[in-house]
Amino acid sequence: MIVLAGGLTLVVAAWPLPHAAAAPIWIITQLVTVGVATYALTRREALHRSGWWVLLASCGLGLASGALHVVPADALSDAAWPIALAARSALFVMGLILLLGVRRAQPADQNLLDAAIVAAGLAIVAWAFLIQPWLGKEPPDGRYTGMIACFGALDLLLLSLLLRIVTIPASRTPTMLLLALGAAVVLAADLSSITRVSRDGLDGFQPGGLVFTAWQLCGVLVAAAALHPSYGVGYRRIDGGTEDVLPRARFVAFVAVALFAPVVPVIGLVTSGLVPQDTLPALVGAAVLTCILLVLLVVRLGNFARLAFRRAGAMNVQSAALMVQATVLQQALDDQHALQKELAHRALHDPLTGLANRALLAERLEQVLLDSARGPGGLLLIDLDGFKDVNDTLGHPVGDELLVRVGRRLRVAAECADTVARLGGDEFAVLLTETDADRCRQVAGRIIEVVRDVYPLAERQVCLAASGGLLILDLERTEPAEALRDADLALYAAKEAGKNQVVEFSPRMRESRMRHAELAASLRAALAADALTVLYQPIVDLRSGQPVALEALLRWRTADGRDVPPSQFIAVAEEIGLVLDVGSKVLRDATAHAALWHARHDVAVSVNVSARQLASPAFAADVLSVLADRSLPPGALIIELTETVLVEAAGAAGELAHRTLTTLREHGVRIAVDDFGTGYSSLAYLQRLPIDILKIDHSFTATLDSPSERGQRFVGAILGLGLSLDVPTVAEGVETPRQAALLRELGCPLAQGYHFARPCPPEGVLDYLSTPVALRASLT
Repeated sequence: MIVLAGGLTLVVAAWPLPHAAAAPIWIITQLVTVGVATYALTRREALHRSGWWVLLASCGLGLASGALHVVPADALSDAAWPIALAARSALFVMGLILLLGVRRAQPADQNLLDAAIVAAGLAIVAWAFLIQPWLGKEPPDGRYTGMIACFGALDLLLLSLLLRIVTIPASRTPTMLLLALGAAVVLAADLSSITRVSRDGLDGFQPGGLVFTAWQLCGVLVAAAALHPSYGVGYRRIDGGTEDVLPRARFVAFVAVALFAPVVPVIGLVTSGLVPQDTLPALVGAAVLTCILLVLLVVRLGNFARLAFRRAGAMNVQSAALMVQATVLQQALDDQHALQKELAHRALHDPLTGLANRALLAERLEQVLLDSARGPGGLLLIDLDGFKDVNDTLGHPVGDELLVRVGRRLRVAAECADTVARLGGDEFAVLLTETDADRCRQVAGRIIEVVRDVYPLAERQVCLAASGGLLILDLERTEPAEALRDADLALYAAKEAGKNQVVEFSPRMRESRMRHAELAASLRAALAADALTVLYQPIVDLRSGQPVALEALLRWRTADGRDVPPSQFIAVAEEIGLVLDVGSKVLRDATAHAALWHARHDVAVSVNVSARQLASPAFAADVLSVLADRSLPPGALIIELTETVLVEAAGAAGELAHRTLTTLREHGVRIAVDDFGTGYSSLAYLQRLPIDILKIDHSFTATLDSPSERGQRFVGAILGLGLSLDVPTVAEGVETPRQAALLRELGCPLAQGYHFARPCPPEGVLDYLSTPVALRASLT
């Protein structure tokens, strides 16, 4: 590794240098290469040592040619350096031939075939890169023709040896791969130089050219190959074996019998004197010929018998192997058929309930809708109400058991259905065929009733209900995707209408959903373009009339000038998952504006927060970070939450929200309950949660204008509750002087509404705060 790294460093360092400066580095590199290779050859044993000695001679010739550097350039022929390089290349090729043992690697006929293939391939390469470029041009200078032919022939041999090393696994040892890399470098340099000979003459083969750098790299690689542990390993594998022959003793016995049989009668006739002497030559000749014939027949029959025996044995082996393979194949086919059935069932059925899955429902729905001779039918989508609470409180295994029981009930309740499927999660579907509309409605109602029940699970009584969306499949429907979409719209309408019921699809649902989708897309675009604006409405002290805080109110005016109510687009933001981004925008904008107002007028800013924001583990840290960035004290921020959010935070599932509110309040941020009295009637959260302000909903404030005193008593009760808890109260929606006067009489400390000021943009807030109270009263 050291030799390889050091040698490559020297070569790379000498490459860009002028010839005079590079020559000593080149000679040193060759000297180190020869020394390392000589050390390896004299100290280590190896096969094919003759090949290594020839490679060493090639390196030595490169070192010896260094003497040409001391000869003045004018005294040297242009062909001196190319001749030296050609001689070194010839020795390198011969060394690789000896290392590979090419002549003995394969039988002669196969070797000739391989040679023909390689020759054809190399001829194509030579034609493409050497001959074809000259076609149609003037022939090259005659001085270069011999040099081109010499290097071309050597490169063809080098390429064939390189291919042999790479393509024969037995030759791919690390040592041989290093040599192959050296051969590849030299080959590339030679081919590049040859292609320039006709244009630049022999300059490519002069010192400093690409060929010289390539041979230096090759020498370094030869030295590294000689030092590698795989040096000395054989580079070819000779497979051989003995051929079965007829046993020698039996063959000799058969030949002896063949010789003895025709000779004995002749001997008997001769010794008995029954044969005249003049016929003896004829008998002997006939006997000899017969012996020869019989011997040949014995040999031939022996060959036939041996061949037949071998073929019979081979056929027996093949027959046994085929029988085994046939048995194994049949078993594999049986297993594959069973596996295919199992996979097909799994692909089209829900693994938990065994019902059809979404794919099978879509397939059967398509078959039904494309059948022109079909009758009426219906598609019912079912969603379990409150199933998420089961998973959250009792765990997913209990939830899975509940789904299995619901699936069984659906099979029984929808016995006339074509398909009962589980689409995923707690959503199911029932496909009714050949059933009129009234019958579809009856079946859908019965299914919802059957599902609605108490399920004993995990020693608990779980109450479950379901919502359904029904689509009547009239004969005009042909698209399965549209049918599923419309049924899903009906299901969505059922859940929006209060759940635990079936709602039948009507075209207006599609129109409503399309408007909803358009609103969602417009909201995304508005948020991306920062088209949502924040207005501010003051919260005033009813006794002094001074503003103590400003509530941030998000507003959206579309590109066509239409104002979208917050109740509408906030709900859309909740549904499409943008409420966190919307809430973050309001918080950032409000705190940025409040930093200026609080410093000058000591007013706070109140920001509404959604349940999703409060459920984020990082919400408290984000709020405190924003306050720190704005240099705004925590006491200048009020977080407003609805009763619904607070009651959820007071429950067991809202521990994170409870910790978040507690953390914010400990840092000085105040917590306000918005729209108090319109949410849950439970008052437990007022004791458990950190609350600083109660905001009476505007619907109660509006009752103060009624002649009846019932509204006043109700508002007074809320004010009394806040007073008893030492929590200040804000009356929302104060629009008339009478409402403001009655609130003062009832002891309400704070109020907000159009009577005091309408929501205004940030640039109008400073003017409002700077206006004296008396003047503001006259303006309103």
